Amino acid sequence: MLKNHGSLTNLKDKMSKKYLYKVYSGVNTFSNFPAGNEFRFSAENFSPQIQIQIGDIIVAYSNPGTFCILEITGTEGYNLSAVKNLELFKEKFINFDSGTSILELTEIDYSNLLVELLLKFSTISPEDNTENISTSQIISSFAKWLNAKPKNNYFDNDYIKTVSFLTKLQEKYSEIYSKDIFDVDFDDLDNFIEKINTNIWDQSTDFWRYSEAASNHQPRAILNKDNYQAFLKEFKYKRNHNFQPKNTIYYGAPGTGKSYRVDQIIKDLDPKYFERVTFHPDYDNASFVGGYKPVSQKNEKGDEEIGYRFVPQAFSTIYSRAWQDPTHQYYLVIEEINRGNCAEIFGEIFQLLDRNSEYTVTPSRELREHLLKDFSDNPEHEGIRKGLKLPSNLHILATMNTSDQSLFPMDSAFKRRWEWEYVLICYDPKTEEDRDNLSFGYEIELPDGTKYRWIDFISKINNNHIKNNPSLGMDKCIGNYFIKPDSGNFISLKPFISKVIFYLWNDVFKDEDNKVFESNGSYEDFFPIASAGVTKVKELFERIELSPISVYAERDEEYQLGQVAEENQTVEN
Repeated sequence: MLKNHGSLTNLKDKMSKKYLYKVYSGVNTFSNFPAGNEFRFSAENFSPQIQIQIGDIIVAYSNPGTFCILEITGTEGYNLSAVKNLELFKEKFINFDSGTSILELTEIDYSNLLVELLLKFSTISPEDNTENISTSQIISSFAKWLNAKPKNNYFDNDYIKTVSFLTKLQEKYSEIYSKDIFDVDFDDLDNFIEKINTNIWDQSTDFWRYSEAASNHQPRAILNKDNYQAFLKEFKYKRNHNFQPKNTIYYGAPGTGKSYRVDQIIKDLDPKYFERVTFHPDYDNASFVGGYKPVSQKNEKGDEEIGYRFVPQAFSTIYSRAWQDPTHQYYLVIEEINRGNCAEIFGEIFQLLDRNSEYTVTPSRELREHLLKDFSDNPEHEGIRKGLKLPSNLHILATMNTSDQSLFPMDSAFKRRWEWEYVLICYDPKTEEDRDNLSFGYEIELPDGTKYRWIDFISKINNNHIKNNPSLGMDKCIGNYFIKPDSGNFISLKPFISKVIFYLWNDVFKDEDNKVFESNGSYEDFFPIASAGVTKVKELFERIELSPISVYAERDEEYQLGQVAEENQTVEN
């Protein structure tokens, strides 16, 4: 039976032995306990029986490849209290040659074991388990981040050396502050970082003296704002966002909410995190990237004179911001991308759209000089060192209305560098996203008080008269937000005729043999609106078999009464 060793104070000189413990059961005994929480377990099956004391560390191993780092916090008979502060899990194995269930480790063996475990499990990425990030993943990711840092002179860029140092730093920091430096509280990251910062700069602590003695404050340098603290901010942002850079074009019929879809992505962002432009026939490369422009400036005598300087535009502005702030997502939004000459507008930037390529593009001398100033005159900055390259935190989002004829065609090489997301017209609000679609409440209100559901109108006109016409198709359909109500949820007659009817006549059915407009009818038949508009609109509605809301309400009431009667009959039977 294990002996109750009493308080932590009395055991200070006997603390912190390290053990490797194999759980023979196939059940992962410790995984049911969350990291950071204290729990109790039995040491009755320890062989050989040893005295476990408060502060001892147990590396517990159980099939199929789970390792938990436990710190003993209490002992009472066979029952031990422990805190799990690290868990590694993967379908991998490590040799366990000891014939006993528990084996005492030397400091060197323990350190080597942790390094071996971290190396074996270093392939785990933050995205594999975004809910519970183990300290081993933090150490592994930070080691890789540190080794990849430009002009890094730490540990000869040797991953194993880096992991070994970080593991020892973890132990020392925990010894002094009773806190695992790599057990990160991402829900309160700012306070977590502030605590680290306070600790490493407090010259009265043992950590300062330890850091001073260790290679001229190397531990403090590793944990400061330029290294570990910067890494944590970047790591959190990559965890909380799918940090895969994308070029996405949202396309579909007019009024489907393509711009709204983009708005939902950037709506909560500070304006500094995005740039928004609209392409048009006169939009060119200088308007997109930047160029020299005449500006009024004062000379040495203080007199106003006209000079020329590089004026950055949307692309170069967001490019520079994103490179200088890797912890945030940045967005370049392009509205109506198919209304501009994309080949001319993008110019050499076109090659950068291939995100899977390592190609860079040599910028113009003017652009490079501008970026060099933005990057603090550092020619080794990754954004210009080998040429232009899109940063991993810069997304390009574009919208395209498929019913418009592009003034300038997009070639296949340009198209394949984008992800294409079709924005559907929604007729039935079944999903949670669609239930928020405001268009389901829109009503077309005529001057005589007759009302029609907007969603019923677009369903009838799209599904029965546009989609099934081989010369028209989906591109000509009317989207949910093709028109917005001019009062509350009501669409009045004048905007309905001037926008919806005009579009149907001029862009959809003008040259078609159709039943929507009478064979000898035209858009002019709806004028003057005050006298002819109501009659002609009602006739059109009748031709497409659209009923007023009152008719639908009566049908719904009859249906509900029928359902009740049927249910009552079933009960009686």
